[in-house]
Amino acid sequence: MKNTQAELWPINQLLIFMAASSVIFMSLKFASGLIVPFFIAASIAIVLSPILDHLEKRHIPKIFSLIVIILLSLIPLAILSGYIAGEAKDLANNFQSISQKFTDNIQKFAQFMHGIGIDIDVSTLDEFFANNNIGAIIKKLASQAGSQFSNIFLIFFTVAFMLMESGYFYNKMIKVAKENGKDIAEWMDIIEKIKSYFLLKAKTSLLTALWVLGVLWFYDVQYFYLWAALAFFLNFIPVIGSILAAVPPVILTFLDQSVVTALWVGLWYLVINIIVGNILEPKIMGQGLKLSSLVIFLSMTFWGWVFGPTGMILSVPLTMITQFLFSQYKETRWIAFVLSDYQEKERIIHVAETEDTADDK
Repeated sequence: MKNTQAELWPINQLLIFMAASSVIFMSLKFASGLIVPFFIAASIAIVLSPILDHLEKRHIPKIFSLIVIILLSLIPLAILSGYIAGEAKDLANNFQSISQKFTDNIQKFAQFMHGIGIDIDVSTLDEFFANNNIGAIIKKLASQAGSQFSNIFLIFFTVAFMLMESGYFYNKMIKVAKENGKDIAEWMDIIEKIKSYFLLKAKTSLLTALWVLGVLWFYDVQYFYLWAALAFFLNFIPVIGSILAAVPPVILTFLDQSVVTALWVGLWYLVINIIVGNILEPKIMGQGLKLSSLVIFLSMTFWGWVFGPTGMILSVPLTMITQFLFSQYKETRWIAFVLSDYQEKERIIHVAETEDTADDK
């Protein structure tokens, strides 16, 4: 009887863990309207924290440094958000005419292909685009890009309080780690990794957005401020973010100008993504995120389901935190093992073997 209970208990643990996880993640999804602005504020605070540290090292009072940082970042962002919100609203109002123009161009394309001896069924193309809902995706992305700025002042108030408390945050983490018998170095390491990730992505995303802005301005593409902002935010999304950012402006260029111009815009997006995403980021990132490539892709889908577009943007740091928390406890270390890449797997195995040896003694 005892052996049977010993065999069943691990299964019971797994079922309890799955049930608890479901409740937690459903609660997070339900409360996403409250949690998402906090995540955005935390991300902005991480990006601005080095500037605050630099000013404090120059013996500038913290409250004065904080006011300067908030004003220097909020004023340009508020001005830019006015342009972006206006372009998003204009795109939403003109969406019906753009959709009709897209349908007309598809028919012209089918006629052109018929003229060179290639028959294309227009109804098949219409069905393809209807099933993939490309127009609705573009409209949704534009609306979400505009609505990101609706709570900008509330978010920046939260950022201000976070930066005000930043000096005490590390001390609190150290105390929590000591009280729970955890390795302080590991806690500080994960914090620094998340901070480095945000700073890196902010820099490369800004570079991407400015480059895209220059290209779209040169080719006179409509709503170029909106598409540049979209490129900035979607660059945070792993794997498919840069692809999604290129779709709306390329299609709009195809509708408003010509196929050749649309191809040039698409080619420039490809060049930007190759240089920034495949050359600069891996070189600066160094040893990497210690997450499996498959896990990074799946986490984007999962966190997007929980928190929407913001969850997709923050999927990597959220997964890094989740993996770290799972690795701290023997019962859930196998989940951290599954989430990790090869090198991190070796570290987790070593930690587990060390603890097992200590338990035997």
